Formats: sequence, structure tokens, C-alpha cells
Amino acid sequence: MRKLTIATLTAIGLAAAYATPASASVIDYSASNYTGGSCKHGLYTGNVGRGCSRRYSFQDGTTFSWDTDAQTATLTGTAINRAGQVATLDLNFADFLETTQGTNFDYKAGGLAYDPATDSPDIDFFTSGSGTITIDGNVFTLNPNDPFAGNTGFQFGTGANDKNDNFGGSAWLNILNPNGHSIRHWDINFNLDQIPTDVPEPGALGLFGLAVSGLWFGTRRRRKRVAA
Repeated sequence: MRKLTIATLTAIGLAAAYATPASASVIDYSASNYTGGSCKHGLYTGNVGRGCSRRYSFQDGTTFSWDTDAQTATLTGTAINRAGQVATLDLNFADFLETTQGTNFDYKAGGLAYDPATDSPDIDFFTSGSGTITIDGNVFTLNPNDPFAGNTGFQFGTGANDKNDNFGGSAWLNILNPNGHSIRHWDINFNLDQIPTDVPEPGALGLFGLAVSGLWFGTRRRRKRVAA
């Protein structure tokens, strides 16, 4: 019984030491404002507000997360305008495309030239979306039937932020106001920087497993010497 128990603990410990995290397929990026212009922003709210109050600056912690297995993504976080109004973003993207070639979707040009025939530079797309942007308790909804304006999608990659040739993302968002009525489209433009992930080292269970393994082999050697 003791031998079985030690062997079992050894297997558990070694598995814990070398197990890979379940969320390895999710890549997280920090989303920040594109640089340039009189009012730096990550979110532009169309005709809601005036002047620079329409431009909201992304705050630390605003994150774009891409699930490379499910091929979906989220954009979550906050943005603040010069009037101190806070916009809370909770957007979801799906229906992934690596190129718009052969589709009815267009590239929202501006940041960098894009050739769908060669898919160079490397820019990817999500062609459906959902979610909300809440400002001062007012909930604005991404139109579920037509989330993006101008036959475009959400695009991300080198130059995809529509403002420069940095790695970033952008989209024209078709928005419904709190009453459910369509209003002038909103705009998101931002740079993306991948958030480093720590390579997991053997944890307490892994170290325990290695220790038990040594104990088990030591016990076997002692038993062999006794038997001899």
C-alpha cells in the first residue's frame, strides 16, 4: 500500500510540475491611445458630445484579449474625456478572418497600406461584434445586426489602427443609443502591446512530487540491499 501511495503522489507531483496553464491560448494586449492629433484618444463618440469631449483617452488596464483557439476577442476597460466623463467598454468580437480577399468586407485604410491578395502586412479581422459602452450610466449598444460601419470589421495587426503603422486595432462601430435608436457611428483606434506572461515554474506540488520521487527510489534501493 505504501509503495502505491508514494508512486501515486510522485505522478501527481510530476504532473503538477510540468502542467501547462489552461489559458495558454489567450493572448492579452494592453490597449493605449494612438499618438497624434490635437486630442489623443482611443474612443471617438461621433456626435455625442462636442469637440474634444467626444474623444476618450484609454486608461491603464484597458485590455484586448484574443482567444486563438476559439478565434474570439474582447475589448474591456475604461476611457475618460477632458470633461471627466468615464466610458466603460465591454465589447466582444467573433467570426475571425485572416484576410478580406473573397469577402464583402473592406479594410478601413489609413494606418498602412493593405493588400488582401497577399495578406501583407499581416492584418486580421473580426466581422461580427456585440457589447456595450456605458457613459455616465447611459448604455450605448453595439448594433447586433450591423455592428460595423462601411462594410468593415474590427481589424488588428501592423497598421490596423488606422492612424499609424504601429501594431494596433480599429473599428467603426454602429451604435444604438439608450433608447435603441441608431446614431452616428463611433470610432476606436488604439495601439496594442502584448502583456508578457510568466513561464510557470514547478510549484509546491511539483517540488513535493520530486521529493517523494527521491524518497520512493531511495526506499527501493534500501529494500534491494536488505533483500541481497
